[in-house]
Amino acid sequence: MGILYNRLLITLNDSDPDSTDYHIALVMLQRMTSLSSLSIQELARLCNVSKSTISKFIRVLGYEDFADFRNAAVFRDNKYDNPFNFVHDVLGFLKNNPGDSYLLTLLRDMQESYASLDWTMVDRLVVDLASHERVGAFGMMFSESAALDFQIKLGYSGKFIITNLNDRKQMHFLRHADENTLVIIFSDSGDYINRYSNIQDFIRKTTLTTPKPKWF
Repeated sequence: MGILYNRLLITLNDSDPDSTDYHIALVMLQRMTSLSSLSIQELARLCNVSKSTISKFIRVLGYEDFADFRNAAVFRDNKYDNPFNFVHDVLGFLKNNPGDSYLLTLLRDMQESYASLDWTMVDRLVVDLASHERVGAFGMMFSESAALDFQIKLGYSGKFIITNLNDRKQMHFLRHADENTLVIIFSDSGDYINRYSNIQDFIRKTTLTTPKPKWF
């Protein structure tokens, strides 16, 4: 349910608190674990709207129909079988382990990342950032927060890049990127593009067209 969860959060954050979209998104978020078992009639009743309103909202979210939406709402740990994904939530870990063990794990991860960092690639990225006028930086879910932080920090140095929380806007940018575009992907798996091509949650998928942008 990760992508659906992200799309609902974006709708909640971008909608007026008095709007119908805000209300429907809030109800769905409050019932995420049971969404896949609800009929459209039951969901409409819970949201106090008509079935047609639910259908329209689902299409706005990016799903073809209610069946497509319910498939995206199915929840299981590590739904997309990412071998690098943490299966257990942080709060569950802290409940059963000392707090400092979590901090020590983060520290070890940072040390290992630093030790394996290829500084020649960092230098190449700096050069490409300076030489490309059109730059996009993206990630899925948690990785997108790194892209947002990167955008803000570069802005202080006078370099303005594009990023989007909305996964459909990310893919629109990528599909229209050309050889003069620099694309920076934040990904814990390194499989960002393949996931968009293979995950059933995404509809009307197309491969990226040529000419290709430059990737990092």
